[in-house]
Amino acid sequence: MYIQLSELKTNPAKYFDLAKTCDIIVTRHGKRLGRIIPEEKAVEQERMNAFDELMQFVKTAPSVPDKTVYDEDKEERLRERGLL
Repeated sequence: MYIQLSELKTNPAKYFDLAKTCDIIVTRHGKRLGRIIPEEKAVEQERMNAFDELMQFVKTAPSVPDKTVYDEDKEERLRERGLL
């Protein structure tokens, strides 16, 4: 549903109540400014975005530790000093 910004300013409660059932797209001079969506939908979208980011990280993370994560020489020196 599209509404003018002036309509939203006139009666914001009406459109926030209406947004519980459908998306409201706010326009000014025929151009889209933003949208009002139900809170449950916003939370679900945030969860999906977080999950997608996590999966992208898991896919791109190295599966074998590199020298920046594990250093055999450093571990050996620490063992010789009795620190490990």
